[in-house]
Amino acid sequence: MSKTNSFPASVLIYGIRLANLSMDDVLSAIDAALVSKTRCRITFVNADCVNIAAKNNDYKKDLDQMDWVFIDGIGMKIAGIILNQPVRSNVNGTDLFPLLCKNLAKQGGSLYLLGAKPGVADAVAKWAIDQFPGIVIAGSQHGYFAKGEAESVVAKIHDSHADVLLVAMGAPQQEAWINRYMQSTGSVIAIGVGGLFDYYSGNIPRAPYWMRKSGLEWLFRLIQEPKRLGGRYLIGNWTFLARIIYSKLFSGAFKG
Repeated sequence: MSKTNSFPASVLIYGIRLANLSMDDVLSAIDAALVSKTRCRITFVNADCVNIAAKNNDYKKDLDQMDWVFIDGIGMKIAGIILNQPVRSNVNGTDLFPLLCKNLAKQGGSLYLLGAKPGVADAVAKWAIDQFPGIVIAGSQHGYFAKGEAESVVAKIHDSHADVLLVAMGAPQQEAWINRYMQSTGSVIAIGVGGLFDYYSGNIPRAPYWMRKSGLEWLFRLIQEPKRLGGRYLIGNWTFLARIIYSKLFSGAFKG
């Protein structure tokens, strides 16, 4: 992995330990884990996730059990500045996904897609195959199954022999699911990807590239879905900043 002296290897934001890697480093780490068959649980944390963890101790515990937690979003970068812990990159699942698919296609790796509404994971599988013809889609399954069906879903994933499992259930459900069931799925890598499937199925358009680079993707999403996301962004972002400032002032309480 590359080394940059100006960036710490990890940062601690509101008691959550996050790997402070570039996207290239993340891809290299995943490739190495696949080659060595080292099982890894991965997720991403943004400002909204920090707000959830502040109120949900079970979610915080699930994050602590993850092997890698990556930094997602402009809010986390601002938090890093406030806390004097510079953040290297915005490593989000939506940007990672096509790069991961490209690598899996080259290596003959297989992918299982779990989550979202019926039909959405199937549409994402089609997108991946169209864009990366060499990729192996081991299977797909929507996330609207009953609790009593969980074991049969896990069995399907296990029987598919998927190398990488993407779990799109949103926080905190996906992290809890990964921690409970990953070992039984047999997958080498399990990644919690939130709403990623909605983008690659075509259900929700992504912000233009310039908005993503400028840290304004949240504004694009707010304009698209003001009723659903208004509280998260207009109230949640300020709540997040208040929590970060508080943790800066009383840092002894947030050592993780």
